[in-house]
Amino acid sequence: MKADVGKWALVVFVMALATGCTSIRARTEVLENEWTVYPGVRQDVKEMSDIFGGERSAPAWLNGLVTTVLVFDLPFSALFDTFVLPYDLHRSGSASASEMPDDSSPRSPPPESPETE
Repeated sequence: MKADVGKWALVVFVMALATGCTSIRARTEVLENEWTVYPGVRQDVKEMSDIFGGERSAPAWLNGLVTTVLVFDLPFSALFDTFVLPYDLHRSGSASASEMPDDSSPRSPPPESPETE
């Protein structure tokens, strides 16, 4: 019976940590044209640099707590971002491809350069 309680406590703890996973959060908050690879790691590093740079006005104890969570989350974000890297590459390629001109449009021939002799 005690082992079951310990297992459930561990499951609840891991689920509580996973709800704040930066990789998931970064993918849900990103705009379509700003899709990048490794967004979770990028956001972890950006938020830590904001804290260490003094750009956050939160109390010091809260900044310390957030930094601890971000440092703990960083390897998991790197692992998850690596796992979904093919999807991120596809999304970042399709976002940049939508901005490019359509290849089916007729192209004009390149201008001829005057020959000098």
